[in-house]
Parts: sequence; structure tokens; C-alpha cells
Amino acid sequence: MSNSTFNEVEDKADAQVQKDVRCKNCGFTITSPSFEIQPHEHTFRNPAGYSFHVLCYSSAPGAAEAGAPTMEASWFEGHAWSFAICMQCRNHLGWWYVGPTSFAGLIATRLIRT
Repeated sequence: MSNSTFNEVEDKADAQVQKDVRCKNCGFTITSPSFEIQPHEHTFRNPAGYSFHVLCYSSAPGAAEAGAPTMEASWFEGHAWSFAICMQCRNHLGWWYVGPTSFAGLIATRLIRT
């Protein structure tokens, strides 16, 4: 294989890395790495003592909002949260946040990043 051919194959492989973020339960496409916001990863503990590793995205077209937004126990100051659920299987994926900015905070263990 020539050096230029090898580089073309390598470039195509890089372009395919993390092209989708999917629901781990059903495989439905939730969002894309292109929507990652920084800081992207956070770990939080809720009032019940459960810990969540959360990934933040500016958009998650495959996640529906469920419930009325609330400020109670919000992990992001000035932001109200409501549940984010998979539009296909209705699995709880994380939370939608609204405030000075709007974004999805999705639970890493409930996603497949391909």
C-alpha cells in the first residue's frame, strides 16, 4: 500500500470515530459528538445518594423532554431541569437544562458512543 493510500484510509477511519451517540437500551440515535459542550463531562451525586457521570450536549434531537422544569437540586446553577428520555424506547437518559443556556446532560452509562 502506498503512503498516500494509507493516509486516505487512516483519514476515513478518523472521520468515522464517534459519529453517533445512541441509546444503550435500543440503539436509537440521540445526538452527535459535534454537539458536545465544554466542560463536557461531570460527575454528580443526587440527594438520594446516587452518582451520575453526565455528558453535556447543546442539542440532543433523539431525547424528548418529560416533566415540568424545576430548580430543585439542580446541578447547574441558574438552570432548571426536566427529564430527558429516548424518543424511541422512553428510557431515562438524563436531563434537559434551561436557564441562561439550554442543553442536555446525559448519563454516560445509558449511552453508546460509536
